[in-house]
Formats: sequence, structure tokens, C-alpha cells
Amino acid sequence: MVQDALDKVCNDTQGCESLAFVDLSTRMVLVTNADTPESQDTLNLLCAEAALLLDEGQIAMAATADHVHVFLRSAADQSDALCCICAPGTDFTTFVPAAQACLTAISGDSA
Repeated sequence: MVQDALDKVCNDTQGCESLAFVDLSTRMVLVTNADTPESQDTLNLLCAEAALLLDEGQIAMAATADHVHVFLRSAADQSDALCCICAPGTDFTTFVPAAQACLTAISGDSA
């Protein structure tokens, strides 16, 4: 169910390359979208970046030369978060609400 939800958001958003559902308290990647091209090392670094940037907040973004990283923390469970890797041209006004809805839907079912 979680992977299906991640796949739907990623497939429905042009420019979304990877989504990872993570546990910030353990800095562990729990599930990724099925077609993620990222290595486990890259996903682990992304999770660590999320833990740092979401220290007190609910959303954070960071840009590299080639990608935009979007991090969303669950309101229901502060340990749950989505880590997203997107192309710079992604429509974030559409993507962020879809990713937030996805996180809300899966966060309560993560146990």
C-alpha cells in the first residue's frame, strides 16, 4: 500500500524522480517508489539531510545543481517523513500538496 501511494505521486508528477518514506527517529528509509534510480547510500544521505533540515519544521527544500530535494514531516507522527528528489522544473505548487496528501494517508498506516 505505501509503495503504491509513493508510485502514484511519483508517476503523476512530471519531474519527480524518487520518493522515500522514512523514519526520522532512526534515520531509516522504510519504503521507496518502485522505480527509484537512487542507491541505498544516496537514500540514506537523503534521510540524514531530512532529519537535519526538518529539525523543527514540517517542510524543507534544498537545491543542488541538478535536483531539488523536498522534505515533508508528518503532522500525525513526527518521526514519519517523505524525502523527494525532483528535477528543477517540477511544478512544486502541484507536487507539494500531492506529496503532503500521500504522507497523511500513509503515516497512520506505517506501523
